[in-house]
Amino acid sequence: MEYEKILFYILTVPFFVRAEPTTGELINPQAGAPFFLATAATAMDYEVEMVLTSEAGFLLMKDNAKKVKVRPGVDQTVYDFIKMAKDAGVKIYLCVPSLDLTEEYSKEDVNEEICDGILGGAAFLEKVMSGEYALITL
Repeated sequence: MEYEKILFYILTVPFFVRAEPTTGELINPQAGAPFFLATAATAMDYEVEMVLTSEAGFLLMKDNAKKVKVRPGVDQTVYDFIKMAKDAGVKIYLCVPSLDLTEEYSKEDVNEEICDGILGGAAFLEKVMSGEYALITL
C-alpha cells in the first residue's frame, strides 16, 4: 500500500533536557530529529502531520523549544528544527495528555506559532484508522 500522508507520533522524545556541565546550556540531541525527518518527508511530497504527546509536548510550550540546544556550544535550537518543519508545511499538534499529565502547563501555555492545535485521543485514532496515513512513532 502506498501512502500520500505521514503521521509522526512523537512520544519518546523526552521533554527533559540535561544541562551541559560547563555552560549550563539545556541540551537534547534527540529532540530535533523528528522535525528533521518530517521536513524531509515534505520534500518528498508527502503531506505530513505530527502529534506530540506525553512528555514530548514540553517542546510546544511557549519558549521551551528555544531554550533547548541540539548540541553543546551550538546556537541551533530545537525551535529552529520546528520552524524548519513548519515552513515546509508540516502540521504540528499537541495531544491532550501533554496537558493532562502535568500541572505545570495549560492550554494558554501552548505556543500557537508552532502548534496547529490540540488533538484528542479519538481524533488521533480516527487519523490512524483511516488508512490514509503511514504511522511513524518516535
